[in-house]
Amino acid sequence: MRRLAPPLILSCLFVLSVVPAHADEGRIHRCATSDEVRAALEVVEPGDTIMLEGGTVYEIDRSLRLRAQGTADERITLTSHDASGEGRYAVISTPGQRKEPDLVALKLTGSFWTVSRIEIAGERVPLDDGYWDTNGFRLGIFLQGRDSHLNRVEDFHIHNTHNAAVAVRDGSHDNACRRMRIHHIGEWLDEAYNAHEAEGFYIGSSKGIAEGGNNARAHDILIEDNVLGPGLLGQYVDLKYAASSVTVRNNTFYCDEKSYNDEVIKVAGFSNVIEGNKFIGSSDNLTRYIHVFEKKTDDPVRVDYRGQENIPAPTGMDNRIANNVFYTDDPDIRTVRSNVVGYERISVVIEGNRVMPLDRVMNGN
Repeated sequence: MRRLAPPLILSCLFVLSVVPAHADEGRIHRCATSDEVRAALEVVEPGDTIMLEGGTVYEIDRSLRLRAQGTADERITLTSHDASGEGRYAVISTPGQRKEPDLVALKLTGSFWTVSRIEIAGERVPLDDGYWDTNGFRLGIFLQGRDSHLNRVEDFHIHNTHNAAVAVRDGSHDNACRRMRIHHIGEWLDEAYNAHEAEGFYIGSSKGIAEGGNNARAHDILIEDNVLGPGLLGQYVDLKYAASSVTVRNNTFYCDEKSYNDEVIKVAGFSNVIEGNKFIGSSDNLTRYIHVFEKKTDDPVRVDYRGQENIPAPTGMDNRIANNVFYTDDPDIRTVRSNVVGYERISVVIEGNRVMPLDRVMNGN
């Protein structure tokens, strides 16, 4: 563990500091090292706060696991405070030598957590042949499983992960992601335009009902007031066909750097809303900003839908794309494309979207 701020003199450097709060507010676990964070995660209870030091780098080689279950009245908090008053976040980083094959900075399988004011700084490890190794973070944050619900992930900075910055799947539901800054996700493999694509938000799965025994669904997710880009090599938001009731609202997407994909948002799920977002710029490879389409599979997720029980997920249906603004000077780029056909097509609502000249946003208009 290294510090960005001048070191403090601690009388018990490796002893977890547990400070009682008010009687009805739970305990505060103050953590100066990665080991102390792990220790706090093992004993945290509803109402507790795990407090990291803003401006301090916490290096990890194994995923930090947030397993505890809070309650509606006693949420669990993981956050940081910068004693210098400069507003710096705590930084979770990796030395590049992992002790598990798929290193995730924060794996959240618990409920009623509020996680905030953290920077996740991934590590790219290129190999001699131009490809990369996964010694860094595969994912920044992973909300995983049916027990991962009613969580809030807020005020984050995530960059340089190999795969998605945020993944939500395996039944996770009713979570909110707000005020996050996400950029430079994924890795170019060579100069021949080959890349390992990686998403900003990866919601649901395209692998069918069971992958490793886990449900591929994710539902009732809020993605709001975030800033994404530049430098995301995958979709900025990827709603897989098992994603439903996801709201993507009031986000800003910077789209002017080359990406491996030709779209910013992909919507293969159902009953989702994409509204009030700003899309700024258009790289040469972009052909559309938002793509809504049906996804067929031999192993479909089965859901209850419109009074019908246990039917294949109605991919592409009941999606609403509204009141988004696209700032571009490219006359050939499509704002929204829908490949949903037949009866299902009428359930896709596309309304109130506008195209504006790029200089309007550059001039603050």
